[in-house]
Amino acid sequence: MLVTLLIAPFVLIATIQSADQTAMTTNLDRAPKRKAAWLSLLANAPNNQKEAVRYILTYMPLADLRALPPKYVSDAIKVAYTARAASSWAKQIPKPIFFDSVVPYASVTEPRESMRAEFQRKYLPLAKLASTPGEAALAVNKTLFKEYKVVYDTHRLRTDQSSKETAAQGMATCTGLSIMLVEALRAVGVPARLAGIPNWPKGGGNHTWVEVWDQGTWHFVGAAEPDDHGLDHAWFGEQAKTAVADKPENAIYAVTYKNGGARFPLAWLPGESTAAENVTNRYKVDAAVKGPTLAVDVKVAGERVISEVQICDVAVGNQCISGKSSGPHDDINKHFAINAKLGKIYKITVIYKGKNFIRTVKVKGDTVMRIDLDKT
Repeated sequence: MLVTLLIAPFVLIATIQSADQTAMTTNLDRAPKRKAAWLSLLANAPNNQKEAVRYILTYMPLADLRALPPKYVSDAIKVAYTARAASSWAKQIPKPIFFDSVVPYASVTEPRESMRAEFQRKYLPLAKLASTPGEAALAVNKTLFKEYKVVYDTHRLRTDQSSKETAAQGMATCTGLSIMLVEALRAVGVPARLAGIPNWPKGGGNHTWVEVWDQGTWHFVGAAEPDDHGLDHAWFGEQAKTAVADKPENAIYAVTYKNGGARFPLAWLPGESTAAENVTNRYKVDAAVKGPTLAVDVKVAGERVISEVQICDVAVGNQCISGKSSGPHDDINKHFAINAKLGKIYKITVIYKGKNFIRTVKVKGDTVMRIDLDKT
């Protein structure tokens, strides 16, 4: 009986290793012409990195199996292990999290043009000053886009830009910004992954952001949108509470390298999807929706401008809420908005360059008032 108990754990380990080997071989068999090159990468990898190489090869997408140079993968893994050894918090990241959200060389469908080694040289010293992955993520997010002079702009080349494309243009939309932040965070050892929603339930299209693993769980952060309150604070936080877990177009997903049990529909490639977890319920505080929102978008010559905005309930003149409209480098779905009451009439006052522009609107549902100041 004692012999059986001693042998059983070794049998279990051997069974798991055999299953892992079979899964990797099955994946490599999809690209038979490249199989030898990938197996050579595994054979020549340092012993402490072989497990990570095997993980990457087991779940690598077919397009990368067929075209990606093995050195591209080995370089990414080398950067990941350098970062893992650089700080106490990085060394403590569990292997499953490390393999799925630090080691992988890409996020989604972006061109395979790595900036990982450059990001590590620039930001690893900054990350090492942090006491947690979350602190490191906040520091990099606050610095990265300023140093590369990158802003949100819908005139970017494509949605799923690589970091190199984003840095070269100095602009990206939410997906490109998030891809860049994920690459920079992984370069310094912070587990990071893309998250997003194909379409907001109340309208406004898709949105993409970044999830960061910290203190044993996942947290969200807006790429190029650092918030002084830290993680889990962003303009889209309230909207995320309205997501619907069982509606693929209105659910929130976090991208995984390994099959996460769900598929994230890619807004920029209709009909295509990527491996993900459905994480909707983590964003929902409760199922209650506060009611319709009244948002204001101010433009001059077709471009969004920052202006003072005041929204008043007409029936109660002294009940007003003031704020600022979003500018040209804010996410297109970000607006100055209030929780309104159905059927109420509101007066909107826009103050721009010393002039007042007034509009009234009756709220019949979620409303975005688009005010073109040069058309008044």
